[in-house]
Amino acid sequence: MTSRGSSSGALSQLTRTPGILAAFALVLLAFGGFSLLLPVVPLAVVRGGGSEFVAGATTGVFMTVTVVFQLLTPRITGVIGYRWVLGIGSSLLGLPSGLLALFDSPFAVLSVSGVRGAGFGMMTVAGSALVAELAPPGMLGRATSLIGLAIGISEALFLPTGLWTLDAFGLATVAWSATAFGAVGLLAAARLPRVYPTPPEPSERSAMSSGQALVLLVGPFLVMIAVSLPYGAGASFLSPALDEIIHGSGAVVAGVGLGLVGAGVIVGRTFAGLVSDRQGPGSMVWPGLGFAATGMAGIAVMVSMAVNPWWFLVPSIVFGIGFGAVQNDALVGSFERMPRSRLGTASASWNISFDTGTGLGSIVMGGLAGFGYVVLFTVAAGIVVIVGGPAAVHARRTRPPRELTLPDAGV
Repeated sequence: MTSRGSSSGALSQLTRTPGILAAFALVLLAFGGFSLLLPVVPLAVVRGGGSEFVAGATTGVFMTVTVVFQLLTPRITGVIGYRWVLGIGSSLLGLPSGLLALFDSPFAVLSVSGVRGAGFGMMTVAGSALVAELAPPGMLGRATSLIGLAIGISEALFLPTGLWTLDAFGLATVAWSATAFGAVGLLAAARLPRVYPTPPEPSERSAMSSGQALVLLVGPFLVMIAVSLPYGAGASFLSPALDEIIHGSGAVVAGVGLGLVGAGVIVGRTFAGLVSDRQGPGSMVWPGLGFAATGMAGIAVMVSMAVNPWWFLVPSIVFGIGFGAVQNDALVGSFERMPRSRLGTASASWNISFDTGTGLGSIVMGGLAGFGYVVLFTVAAGIVVIVGGPAAVHARRTRPPRELTLPDAGV
């Protein structure tokens, strides 16, 4: 009873923190527009007669530009602040989306994908770092899980919605809906407080070099690569794989499956956030990897057996739970390894790993799709184990919780 009341009070305190709900809304809208189009654009390319390589390249270009802007965002934020970065990012991500319905040449589609990727890079880094800046002491895990909740809700709702809308109304409706998300995001950005990244203390300038920061972040970075690469493969190629089984009608089932991945992410991130605030990040990495590998292997087995497509929903949610648990542990671990002045660096590292993996999952697995979708999903499951296993050894917390190292934490 006390624990339940304590958790409820902590959530209430978190949501009353100025800027938290606006940041939640921005992340929800950003990933909503992202999720609407993530599986839709590759599927539209394939159905329009394009190759799997071009289909994968649409996500790959988006993610490549995303990573470039994720590297730049901490510096940009230091100059203009979180409100402006998130407003500009929302504009770039959402507003050009409708152009995908007006042009069907590969160059035009890839160009629009690149512009949207720039906005997504700014949104993801600044959104996560802002929440870490605003989080009350001792609540970093739950604050990051709140962002995970926004991401999970977006994926659960809008991955299937995008595919269903594509089949029911066509690409134009999906694309212009994503534009509307960007417009609403501007209103949410206007509600943010004027917050700038915390400047480094004099002792911090000499205490940690950029090289040392990279070494500390490599474990969480690689463990995220291990689960985001299979996610990119599933998001881009689950629909075409099911199209082969049920002859061009796989989008609806794949959309529900991807939505359940998002639901699983909510469960995994929420549980991992509670555990990390009590025990420190790292304890959920191994279970998360196990769930992710099992889910992806289950998809490969079911593709090989050509089972009823609705059975794909089971491994989809299993993968989502593992994906969410690893996400939250890796993000909290990244934040806790850095001083407050380097929260942007930690956020950029985590988001780059997420989006690099997603992009590679689309491009590299697009090449493997020529050998069959069974091979594609089997390799994806193997990557979770081969990359994630060694990385998990280095993904455990290596310093006390960040809040406890700050002089204003009341300790």
